[in-house]
Amino acid sequence: MTSQPESPDHDMVRTIFDAVTEELEPGVLLVRMSGEIDIASTDLAAEAIRAAVVPPARLVLIDLSAVTFCSSAGLGNLVEARRLAGQHGIDLALVGVGRPVDRPLSITGLGGQFRIFASAADALRQRES
Repeated sequence: MTSQPESPDHDMVRTIFDAVTEELEPGVLLVRMSGEIDIASTDLAAEAIRAAVVPPARLVLIDLSAVTFCSSAGLGNLVEARRLAGQHGIDLALVGVGRPVDRPLSITGLGGQFRIFASAADALRQRES
């Protein structure tokens, strides 16, 4: 997906964003996000999250390892994911959180509100123990 809204001076603003969801095992979904999560792509990110964070999912992992930028709008997407997961009794975790996401999570204090793992494999191992 590529988001390309027009700016007020009619120049095109290009934001590259993609979200792909796969089922790792029954009830366990991995949402891989890549590119920039900002005001131009927040609706696409929200759509991917809403589609994944619903029953019968029991665990949703949001892979942010390929995210190159995360604005406050992107943080809002993650907060919405946490809220939806809580409403539906679904476990939620972030995986592959690199500097573009870790820094805004840390600055805002939101990082402590999420379970964060280095990889999906780490999250699945933790769940099994």
